[in-house]
Amino acid sequence: MVYLDNAATTAMYPECLDDIRKYGIEEFFNPSAYYAQAGVNAHVVDKARKIVLSALGAPDGANLIFTASGSEGDNIALRCCLKKKRGTIVVSALEHAAVFNTAKALEAEGYTLKIAECDKSGAVVEDKLYELLDDDTALVSVMHVCNETGALNDVKKIAATVKKRCPRCVFHSDGVQAFLKVPFSLSGSAIDLYTISAHKVHGPKGVGALYLAPGVNASTFVYGGGQEFNLRSGTENVPGIAAFAAAVAKGRELRVSKAEVCARHKRAIVDFLEANYGGKVRVATNVDRSAGGILHFSFEDVRGEVMVHSLEKKGFLVGTGSACSSKKAQKRIPDALGLSGGYSEGAIRVSLDGTESDDEIAAFCDALDDCRKVLEKYARV
Repeated sequence: MVYLDNAATTAMYPECLDDIRKYGIEEFFNPSAYYAQAGVNAHVVDKARKIVLSALGAPDGANLIFTASGSEGDNIALRCCLKKKRGTIVVSALEHAAVFNTAKALEAEGYTLKIAECDKSGAVVEDKLYELLDDDTALVSVMHVCNETGALNDVKKIAATVKKRCPRCVFHSDGVQAFLKVPFSLSGSAIDLYTISAHKVHGPKGVGALYLAPGVNASTFVYGGGQEFNLRSGTENVPGIAAFAAAVAKGRELRVSKAEVCARHKRAIVDFLEANYGGKVRVATNVDRSAGGILHFSFEDVRGEVMVHSLEKKGFLVGTGSACSSKKAQKRIPDALGLSGGYSEGAIRVSLDGTESDDEIAAFCDALDDCRKVLEKYARV
């Protein structure tokens, strides 16, 4: 089986299992306890925090809150860091559901929600976003890399422009699909909050983190014993946090080589699609302005989920979009990408890891062609 759905989740690095076993079975102590062994575990959490902050290029004085997921980090960012009880919230049309749906919930609670337009590649249209800013803007959230198409947003530039026009607003970026996939440093940026997730970078599921820039305060999200700087109480997931740090350390070493392989393979698949299907396929991903291994394309007359199952039978696992919403009828994503008619239901998302071989990519293209030839016989009229 060839796995090509890495934007949904990744396989853990084997090294992570060492930490999960050590701090889950052998040194399983609660970091908040008073005895010496517990203090060792507290040190493990602090060390992991420093490793992740270093990988983010965080400035001195920045903080990092460990969470249970990227979705939880997005929720904390939007709900707990607002400086105003009312005002305008601006998010891009293609934000992950964790951001978009939280923004919609805040709208129901009295905030004004404005949606920034994205282009057909999934990148936010910067000028359109800036037009939405006003004196009441409380928060702006723009994802770093679009989880649907891989579109790369210049969030440093966007954050600087937003903060220049709205100095008191909070700027958040969902960096889940960007972390350890693109060269990036939060140092010197105007980004207040940045979300990441362990299982997108070969760490365990159930662990994430939220970066807070120096001077950024957040209200309590989970009340209890005061862990995670009194923001998110609950006994720390030491095995998961330690494994997250292990994945980050290895991921930093492999980032450049993986990125090069992903770029080459994405180009090869796009060349194949354009050479063989012409006007019957729409490639949303702009290979020259995208990051990671995400490639989004749509067939006009073959439903995406049908193609997914057909490819699965041939030994290739791909997706139709965000795994968090792929099983729900959603018009928001195709509408934002300008996909209509059959194209709106024909989406395929291939997401590479950079460990795939040239032969595997060639075999995937052959399998795609075989499936296409069979399924076009049953094309909708």
